[in-house]
Amino acid sequence: MATSSSSLPPAHAPAKRNARGAGHRALWARGGLALPGGYAVAATWAAGLARLLPGGAADTALIATMLSFLVYTAAAIWAFAARSTARAALGLLMAGALGLSIAWLLRGASA
Repeated sequence: MATSSSSLPPAHAPAKRNARGAGHRALWARGGLALPGGYAVAATWAAGLARLLPGGAADTALIATMLSFLVYTAAAIWAFAARSTARAALGLLMAGALGLSIAWLLRGASA
């Protein structure tokens, strides 16, 4: 009597469900990093670039805001492309710290 290969013993079903649940948790963690973390990185870079770029205040603010959309996209991609969730968080923290330090160091500069 031949058994079908698609039927698994009941003992394997909970282990498969747990592995799937762990994958969902990692996906939600990375999504949680990508949305608010990417926004924070983009905001710090927009502030830094607005002070760094030459030109009038309105022009540099507009250009920095448009460039921050690229930064946000790159940060969100990084959150999902990193090898681990911890590396994704560390990379976003470092990128945000760099943008914040540029904004802080140039806080008195006026273009």
